[in-house]
Formats: sequence, structure tokens, C-alpha cells
Amino acid sequence: MRAEVAALLALDPGVVDGADGPAVHAELRAAVDQLSMFAARVLARVEADGRWEAGGERTFGDWMARRHHTSTGSVRRDVTLGRALDEVLPGAAAAVAAGRVSLEHAKVLARIAPTSPARLAVLAGDGRDSNESFLLARAAALPVDRFRTEVQRWAARVDADAAEREHERSAATEHLTLSRREDGVVFQGFLTHEHGAALETALRAVAGVPAATDQRSKEERQAAALVDTARLVLDRGLAGGGQSVRPHVSVHVSWETMQRLVHEGRSPEAGGLAASPDGAVAGVEPAELAGGRPIPASLFERIVCDSEISRIVFGPVGEVLDIGRTHRTYTGQQRRAVVARDRSCRYPGCGAPALLGEVHHVTSWAHGGATSVQNGVLLCWHHHDWVHRRHLRIARVRDAWVFRTAEGRLVDDGRAHDRAYPVDETRPADEPPLVDDLRPVDDLRPVEPGRPRRSGAELGPLPATWGGPVARAAVRGGSAVQREGRDGASEPPW
Repeated sequence: MRAEVAALLALDPGVVDGADGPAVHAELRAAVDQLSMFAARVLARVEADGRWEAGGERTFGDWMARRHHTSTGSVRRDVTLGRALDEVLPGAAAAVAAGRVSLEHAKVLARIAPTSPARLAVLAGDGRDSNESFLLARAAALPVDRFRTEVQRWAARVDADAAEREHERSAATEHLTLSRREDGVVFQGFLTHEHGAALETALRAVAGVPAATDQRSKEERQAAALVDTARLVLDRGLAGGGQSVRPHVSVHVSWETMQRLVHEGRSPEAGGLAASPDGAVAGVEPAELAGGRPIPASLFERIVCDSEISRIVFGPVGEVLDIGRTHRTYTGQQRRAVVARDRSCRYPGCGAPALLGEVHHVTSWAHGGATSVQNGVLLCWHHHDWVHRRHLRIARVRDAWVFRTAEGRLVDDGRAHDRAYPVDETRPADEPPLVDDLRPVDDLRPVEPGRPRRSGAELGPLPATWGGPVARAAVRGGSAVQREGRDGASEPPW
């Protein structure tokens, strides 16, 4: 056998192509399955023999791991499989040996089927719609994943009491562990199938359909959706008490650091805070989480953008002398006005729904920007963080928001371009852009006489509905023209 394997390995796999490769792979897989099945049966006999106990190891897996440098987990699984094939699933062993079913199918059957006296009786019985022969016929006709579901249904059907006990055991082992590392938090845990399905469904609903320009992996989007789900619960007061609490993460910053960040932290070249690798700004002590862990200056700026600030005055020995009221976050009326105007995340190419977003100060509050509807733009949590980390510049041009990089390049559908864009050049660069058509009542300001109004040039792509195609809208005479949706209904050009 070793000689045959050596001869096979001496061949050049490059001679196999897409035409004959699948058949070659199927033959090789069947041969490997047959050998692995026989090896598992041998291992089960070695474990049953008991001579390994003379070595002093606590378990057979420990003995095998020391002698053959394998893992105890793999040894335990192989012994379980070999014992099941020898004792209760002889038909499965014969089917793998003949190449009728794969070893994966046999593993599924061995792990689920012989797990209670009632199931063992049905396996060995004469029921043509429930015994081992029936399950092997299903194995030959189904892929492994579908066969696993089929066997799980069979197990619940033939022994419902055992299924209940198994569910109770699984529910009792549910856990979630959060381990802090230097660079973040590691998750490890286990959920029952129904709780796992609930979590997956919630994450899919919150994540939505990714935009065409979303370059994040599935894992990255799921991580963001998990955080967004937590924010939804906290934002909407769903955790009890009926209150909407912001912020949910406490950040501690000294008055001196706050002043330095406001007056000295912004880098004109980068368009944002000049942070060193440890999160400090030009020698300033960084802001900290409640546990004392420092955070980068860009993250602190993003948190300040739409969070409450509380003033707490300490005495010389650390006693609290005064607690000031929270201020400068967007009020409920202002937030509703921004949502009514923007409808969804305004980052180019996104369009995430409003419930997943925050109101961003176009001109930073820390740098003199007003907490007004005119100075607020709706961004989803992901792009709110992105705007702060990339120091993007935002301006409103009539009925649309224009995003530019710190170097002035236009951000269009999530990408930066160098093409020109119609902007109002008559206003000072440091003055917030005037909104001619959608000025809120609490921020009403008349257009000054003699000031030229913006032209009705066609705007670039606007964000579509969440996960949908990018829409385009033209501005004519100061109002956006609605377009026809794919279903024929008239849609607003948000």
C-alpha cells in the first residue's frame, strides 16, 4: 500500500484538468474514506483492548497524543466512529467500504443516530421508512448538510423525549465569554440552534444588503451588525426603564485635554486630529474609557460628535464638587428634523436606514460648529466612524450632501474622484453652507440680498435605499425631481 501511495504521489497533478479532474478526485476521496474508516475501526479495537493503560496516561487520547503526536479530540472522534461502525452501524461501514456513501455521511449518522435506546432499536428494526437501510439510502441521495438535517429530524421523530433532553443539555451549556486583549475584545461562546438562528436573523436584518462599494468581508459586516444591534437596544431604551440613554460608553477626559483637543488638536494638513500611535495629541493626555484604556483622538472626536458631555468638577483630593448638566447633543426635535430631511445615511452609495444612524456635526462642535439641523447630517454608525477616521469634509449643495477627502477630492459612491463639482464659491470657507430649500424652522436664516443662488446643475449620484441601486436626481428650480422606482412607484430622491 505504501508503494502504491508513493507511486501516486510521484505523479504530476498538473496533468489533471477540469474535464477529468472531478472523476479523479472522486476516486481519491472514496479511497481515503475507505482507509480512514478502517483506521477508525482499528483505533476503536486498540482502545477496547486496554493495554494502553499500562503507560500511566489518564485517557486513550492522551496515550495516542504522546505516541503519535495527534490531538486528543481527533482520537476521541475516531474511536467513537469506529465503535459505532463496529457495534451498531454495520450497514454504514459496508456502504463506505463499497463507496456508496462518504465517510462524512457515516460520521453524521454515528454522531446522531445511536444516541438513545429507542433510536438504537429503530436502527436495527424492520421499519423500511426508519431503519439504518432507510437512512443510508437517504445518505446516498443527499449532500452531507442536507443529510445532517434529515438525520436530526429522524432522531426527533423516533425519540421525542431524548430530543427534549438533548435540548435541555444544550441550553444549559449556552455561554458567552468576552476576553479583553491589548487590541480589543475576543468573543467565545455557544448558542442553541434556535438562539443562533435568532442572532443570525437579527444580524442579517441590521446589516442589510451591502452596497456595491462596500469592500468589507462578510465577517467584518457581521461584527459591525452585532455592535449596531447593541446600539439599537440602547438607543431606543429597550434594555429596561423606558429611557433613551446616550452615551452608552463612558469616556473620561480632563478639562485641559478637552481644551487642547479643541484649540490645538486639529491638523490643517490632514483635516483632523493629529494623533500619535498611543492616541495622544501633541503631548496631551488621551481620553480614556471608564476602565482607563486610552482611545485614539479620532475616535474621541467621533464620540463627541453625537454624545452627551457631562461636567464633573473634582476637588483637590478627588471629591466631586459639582456635576454640570449634559449639553450640545442633538435634541429629539432636531434629530427628527434631520431624519425627516435626510431619510437615510447620506454617505455616497450607502443609504442605511435612519434607525442605524447618528447625527454628525458637519462643522465639529468641538471646533465651533452649531448643534443645529443645518449643521447636522445623518450617517450610519459605520460611516460616521469612517468620516471621523478619514477626516472627510462635508458640505451641502442645494438638495444634496457633498463629501470630499481631506485633500479635496470628491467622494462619489464611496470612491474618491478628482472631477469638479458645483459648489457655492461666494461663501467663506469656514462658514457652514446655506440650505436654501430645506431650512428648518429652528435654524431659519434669510438669503442675503445680492447673494447669488446656486445653479440647477445635475447632482452626482445620491445614496439609494438600503442595499438598493444608486439613484440619480436632478435639481431644477430649487427642488429635487422624483424618479420612478423599479416597481413603478414614485420615490423621493434620498
